[in-house]
Amino acid sequence: MILEESVLLVGAGGLGCGAALALAAAGLRHLVVVDDDVVEESNLHRQVLHKNAAVGMPKAQSLAATLAQRYPSVEVTQMQTRFDATSAARLLQGCAALVDASDNFRTKFLCNDAAVLARIPLVHAAVAGLRGQLLTVAAGGRPCYRCLFEDLPPPDAGVGPPAGPLGPVPGVLGALQGTEAMRFLRGAPAFVGRLLQYDAASLSMRLVRLRPNPHCAVCGTRPTILGLDPSAYSMQRSSP
Repeated sequence: MILEESVLLVGAGGLGCGAALALAAAGLRHLVVVDDDVVEESNLHRQVLHKNAAVGMPKAQSLAATLAQRYPSVEVTQMQTRFDATSAARLLQGCAALVDASDNFRTKFLCNDAAVLARIPLVHAAVAGLRGQLLTVAAGGRPCYRCLFEDLPPPDAGVGPPAGPLGPVPGVLGALQGTEAMRFLRGAPAFVGRLLQYDAASLSMRLVRLRPNPHCAVCGTRPTILGLDPSAYSMQRSSP
């Protein structure tokens, strides 16, 4: 079954490679990939769509080229730019879902807020070491990523251990992201309102039910985030 909708993929690293493969294999026709980084040799063990010959190449370009070879029926639009508060609305135009495969808190909060404000579904994932998490947010939120993690962490907070995640873990979470996005596009029930926690060490998964936060700044009953202010996503500030 070929789906004509477009999906915006933010991040072409380990999560993004896994998600892109899952989306293409499931019949997606158009994928928009946004990433402003380049391929590094030290990351190839977990970024399976990038090759040694692509080291130094923009990740979005490398992912698009490899995916086109494997799935020529999939149209891939590469955007070698940063997904930020000034570009988010433009990049989301025409997209039916947003897949957050980014690797930093600033972008993850931005992806959530942009998707909720644009009223399109969001599929978030994050990985640290042997563990990862997945959260699917319905159009408009309730609950959303910010219901669980209310604001950016302190500037010195990291996203995982210095050595990075174990190679296969981002692939697992990325594949689940692609699966969830396709469930939305096909009109099938998605795991909205539940946080999936994956532990590769014990080979276990756990679903945690979430409730909407009525005081959520973006999807609560009296939201205070009504637009995307660039200063609100700066890691130079501390959480209130």
